[in-house]
Amino acid sequence: MLRVVAESAYPALTPGPRVRVAALAPFLREHDVDLCFHPHVSDAEYRILGAAGSRRAKAAVVARCAGRVARRSRPPDALLMVHRLLSLVPVPGHDPPARVDVYDFDDALFEGSISAANRGFGALKRERERCLAHLRRARLVLAGNSYLASHAARHAQRVEIVPSCIDASALTPRTHSDVEIVTVGWIGSASTTPYLLEILPVLRAINARELRMRLLAVGAARLPAEPWIEQHAWSLAGEAQMLRRFDVGVMPLPDDRWTRGKCGYKLLQYFATGVPAVASPVGVNALLLERGGGRAASTPAQWRDALQELGRDASARRGAARSGRELAESEYSYQRWAPQVAAMLRSL
Repeated sequence: MLRVVAESAYPALTPGPRVRVAALAPFLREHDVDLCFHPHVSDAEYRILGAAGSRRAKAAVVARCAGRVARRSRPPDALLMVHRLLSLVPVPGHDPPARVDVYDFDDALFEGSISAANRGFGALKRERERCLAHLRRARLVLAGNSYLASHAARHAQRVEIVPSCIDASALTPRTHSDVEIVTVGWIGSASTTPYLLEILPVLRAINARELRMRLLAVGAARLPAEPWIEQHAWSLAGEAQMLRRFDVGVMPLPDDRWTRGKCGYKLLQYFATGVPAVASPVGVNALLLERGGGRAASTPAQWRDALQELGRDASARRGAARSGRELAESEYSYQRWAPQVAAMLRSL
């Protein structure tokens, strides 16, 4: 059996390594590849980084992560895969390590920290420089979409596109019928909440008329106190149950160099759960919406029309949900991609 050790600064609590590494492992095992995931930050430590609190506690997590990377010894008979980055901050001589067999990434790290939330830490994290160093050193780069792959190809010797996948067989698709209050769902994090805020005026205007909509926001930072907004903290254990409450799923995004590198996992979650989607046609989203029966929306008027159409018509929701589920099963499942990833790894 081929042994692969996958390392990252980020634990499986975060979507990237959970979706692209940890959840892939059992499917690779069916093809005689033993993929072992080794994060350098624990779930508990990552919660400290994301919570309001002491800077000293956060700095201690960053320092412990860097120390683990510096002291890390690796089995000589296993391939080394790096997901995203090994450490939260640079560790000279160890990040990237001397040998990188596979580099896997699903965000436009080569753009650096361009978001307002992260710009202040850009000089410390140096994500762009470290991403490019991994691209140059890796024998194989696995990019989450064509946008990432095209940039990676400028620096890497070999690039393959492997989309973020989902196990649709583990999710029971919901059914759709006429409802008095349409539940518009969004799942994300505090850092992506600004994207959601952009469509709140549209939902507010719809609710001021005859159609009633509830926004069910999972994982968002604090939203305005509105009677039609329902908020819940995100948890892995409760994620599937929350998704099944959605009548329509939304994924608003601005169009910039960072968001064009997104891999559309939120849409895949909606599709696999049988939830029709309305989303910004940014990056890979445009292709997913076209093939998965979703509705593309770039302006407030387009958001209003798409939400009203799906909100009023249960049969439209059923048709879109069926198309999305079929796409998730046929083109974005682990069952579809695990044999190909195993073959790529064996070619090294």
